[in-house]
Amino acid sequence: MRKLKPIILGLLLLCCVLTLTAQNTSPPKQVAMEVVLLGTGCPRPDPNRAGSATAVIVNGKTFIVDAGRGVVLRIAATDILLKSVQAVFLTHLHSDHISGLPDLFNSTWVFGRSTPFQLYGPRGTTAMANALVAFFAEDIHIRRDLTENKSAAGATIAAHEITEGVVYDDADVKVTAFLVDHRPVEPAFGYKFEASGKSIVISGDTRPSDNLIKYARNTDLLIHEAYAPDYFDRSGGTSEVAAKLRAYHT
Repeated sequence: MRKLKPIILGLLLLCCVLTLTAQNTSPPKQVAMEVVLLGTGCPRPDPNRAGSATAVIVNGKTFIVDAGRGVVLRIAATDILLKSVQAVFLTHLHSDHISGLPDLFNSTWVFGRSTPFQLYGPRGTTAMANALVAFFAEDIHIRRDLTENKSAAGATIAAHEITEGVVYDDADVKVTAFLVDHRPVEPAFGYKFEASGKSIVISGDTRPSDNLIKYARNTDLLIHEAYAPDYFDRSGGTSEVAAKLRAYHT
């Protein structure tokens, strides 16, 4: 028995080491990813369909792709907190994709955002951001300096004019911008969100695009624009304009 004691002690120590090793080895972080279609409308005002806007929620962080008409009201109809908006990604600068942006910038600040409004988009995004801050200058002064002591940083916009490639990357999610074909609107982008081995692709406005196919291949969810065949014919413009509009959509 005396000779067995060291062996038994050694086995017990080995078991303790294995147990501690197992406890200290954490599984890969699993991140929940959710999509909410906030608006799927077009330029024509429709009381039942808000402008283009999609929320991608990753581990409690909200990312907005496009900010069409009524985006803040649509967010208010969900359980998404305005202060959870981390960044906004614009596919292009057509009015039906940006007309809700002033409200989104201002309301996320007024209702809790204390960091600069992170705005990603094509050429022209910086000028638009500067104009937004100027537009709200008096409101910002009142809320920041006189009445509500709102965050000074939250009343600013950090504008990022992007090219194709990774545009955002943190511990939870990677966002890649890729070019789509919305000519004569150039550049126009789609976005790919990746988290925990899953992916979501949002096309933006585009005619059929080989580059979109490339980035969307094997994705878990593709959200792609589509138009009703007769929409442009009854949009109020000339047949020539309708033909042009049809040509750069899908």
